Amino acid sequence: MLNSTISSFSEQAKYNVAKTIYAFVSICFILIAFLNYFGQIIFFYQALSALVLSSLSLLYIVITKKYKIAIFVTIIVSFFEHLIGFLTESADNDQTNLFWILNLTVFIFYLLGKNEAITYLSINIISMFTVRVLAENDLIELFSAVEPNLSTKITYYINIIFCLIIFIYQSNVIFKEVRHSNVLLSHKNEKLKIQDEEKTLMLKEIHHRVKNNLQIIMSLLRLQRNELNNEQDIKPFQESINRISSMALIHEQMYQGDFIKEINLKTYLTQLTANLLETYSDTKNTKIIVHTTVKSIEINQLVPLSLILNELVTNSIKHNSSDKKLIKIEINFKNNSLLLNYFDNGNWKKPSKESSFGLELIKTFTEQLDGSFSLKIDSSIEYYFKFPKI
Repeated sequence: MLNSTISSFSEQAKYNVAKTIYAFVSICFILIAFLNYFGQIIFFYQALSALVLSSLSLLYIVITKKYKIAIFVTIIVSFFEHLIGFLTESADNDQTNLFWILNLTVFIFYLLGKNEAITYLSINIISMFTVRVLAENDLIELFSAVEPNLSTKITYYINIIFCLIIFIYQSNVIFKEVRHSNVLLSHKNEKLKIQDEEKTLMLKEIHHRVKNNLQIIMSLLRLQRNELNNEQDIKPFQESINRISSMALIHEQMYQGDFIKEINLKTYLTQLTANLLETYSDTKNTKIIVHTTVKSIEINQLVPLSLILNELVTNSIKHNSSDKKLIKIEINFKNNSLLLNYFDNGNWKKPSKESSFGLELIKTFTEQLDGSFSLKIDSSIEYYFKFPKI
């Protein structure tokens, strides 16, 4: 709505300027034609031709409510008018030509655009200097200067006065339009800012509610877990709670953070691994090092990535029997890909019950991100993941 308002205001202002300028020019050349009808006949014909052009242009603009064709015709005709002026030996004529060229340049800039104005100005300046260079080298002959008299002097001052009036008028209109447009844009920016703040609050509230719903699900799972006595039956519940917790943590940080589309990766991973260490007993000798050059990551990529890391860290805590467990997580961008390197210093104990569910989850979430991974088992265990950058 505001864009259309600005555009409508601008077009109406341009139409009014075009109509007013052609009216000014017509009045100017009526005076000059009348003055020189009894004086310099060559100036009379020049003024008459300019009057016919400006009058017809004004009539066209008033009837059609369009101005661009009239301006293009004016550009072409005025170029030849100025060229004739350049070919005449007269300092006053040169000055009035330059004043009209300047005014027309501003006129074209406002109504048609910067490129058209620069082109018009450049062509006229180049033409003027070309004529002067050719004349100085006797390659062309300039028309003889008209003998100055009262009519030529008055013609000169009429030109100057009208040029100044038109220039001041155009400058004032441009200033007013810029100021008006700035006011409209300021209102638009203020409105967008308010809308953005409202959307941010709404999205944060959504993240908060999602986190609360996930917390309720975890509480229900904990209640169900506490009903069990068998350690083997308890483990699947705890693992499910950990997975849900990793997702709840994302929504919690989204709600608390300044940005709702991205989340600080280092902060999140540090909190995730700390939560996993608190979940399991006998993790005093477990050290987790997180290193990443990736500052932030979008939630649609972070959720499956966090679930992958949840499985990897959980497996390391449960099955690494080293006296000092060391886990390294490194995430970087390289060649437009997100690289995840996971290191575990190994010495795993074989689980009492083999299950491939965790590995299947890792494969599923890797495929969800259109990624791939490889596993290296030596004296240590290393996973290498590669995901396309989202």
